[in-house]
Amino acid sequence: MQPWQSVLLIISTLIIFGAGFYYDQIEKDIAIAYEESIIGSPKPSFTHDENNSSVQIKKSEELKNSSAWAESNFFIELPKEKSRLIGLHREAIKGSTFLSSILSTLNSNPTAKEMIFSPFLNDVFIEPEPEIIRSLFSATQSTESSNQLVVIVRGHSRKSSQLLQRVIFENYKREIQKETSDKPLLPRLVTQKKEILLLQKSYLKLAEQINEENQGSSSQSIEEIALKSELIQIKTELNSHVEDLMGIEQIYLDKNKYSEFSTIHSLANYGNVREFIDNIDQLKRMLANQKLEAILTKEVTKNLTKLESSLDHELAKGIEHIKNLSKSALAKKIELQKKIVDLEMKKNDIHSLHPRFKLLKSVKKELDQKNSDFVSDFQKWQIAKKGILFKKAS
Repeated sequence: MQPWQSVLLIISTLIIFGAGFYYDQIEKDIAIAYEESIIGSPKPSFTHDENNSSVQIKKSEELKNSSAWAESNFFIELPKEKSRLIGLHREAIKGSTFLSSILSTLNSNPTAKEMIFSPFLNDVFIEPEPEIIRSLFSATQSTESSNQLVVIVRGHSRKSSQLLQRVIFENYKREIQKETSDKPLLPRLVTQKKEILLLQKSYLKLAEQINEENQGSSSQSIEEIALKSELIQIKTELNSHVEDLMGIEQIYLDKNKYSEFSTIHSLANYGNVREFIDNIDQLKRMLANQKLEAILTKEVTKNLTKLESSLDHELAKGIEHIKNLSKSALAKKIELQKKIVDLEMKKNDIHSLHPRFKLLKSVKKELDQKNSDFVSDFQKWQIAKKGILFKKAS
């Protein structure tokens, strides 16, 4: 080997070693700086290119099965007498609702998200984010303990896998605590809930049509007449709330002045909204029509900013109040409609041959069965969550 070749080989080796060390140090610094800030709640956005789906899946499998992945584990443990329910947790942790929760957390921490997704940020790998996350962790029943679920989390580095492990670990603990029957976590419950809501919509639509057909019928009882009268009143209230919310939305879309909110009667009379609007107008007129000293102008501007901030807060509370009123009115409307339908169904001898009434009874029967199944499954899921323990691998 010539002397110049030996020198060139040494220089190349030093450059490669230095670059590798520099990259590794940057990755460690990023992980340390952002590892402690990974909990949030914005909503994720998804993209997908079907033309490259076969290439993407192949690439995903190659990366998933690659020995280059670092792994971090944790365990979900149930009381031994509930071992048969461990599969529900496997279903929940791999479900779309929980995947959305993980992405919401990562979207609130761009640096952490970039660190986890970095191998996929290229022109070849353009799978939807939920599918990428889904491929980065698995959940299987432990071979040693039938009451344990092993969650294996992968990453392109030890720090990356530990970061994603922490997101999954903390999010799952939080999600199973905060879920409700209206917003379930378990995929099968989510599906059941959607079916129930669709049936309820059909049921109420049929009920309303029957009510309209029988309006003013001589066979109506006093109770039925009273209920229908109350229903008319509730519908009027509900329409009023809906109109107010639409008006508020239009003011925001048109970017009108704060004073426009005073045209929405229910909002203007909420809390201190009207008072804030009047005070803001007064300060703005003062700035526009009077020559004030610089120090006074500064003070007025400062107070104006505070008032506008207070008004924003009060408006938000007022809008939420109107939304709650509309929700209560809607719930009352549904309740009244059900009561009226129940009265109608007692007149079975009158309506038994009516096609729409027969359909209503059929929908109600299916709805009752779906509700019963949902309650049973939801209770089983609640049992599966009691006494649960989370353990990180040592």
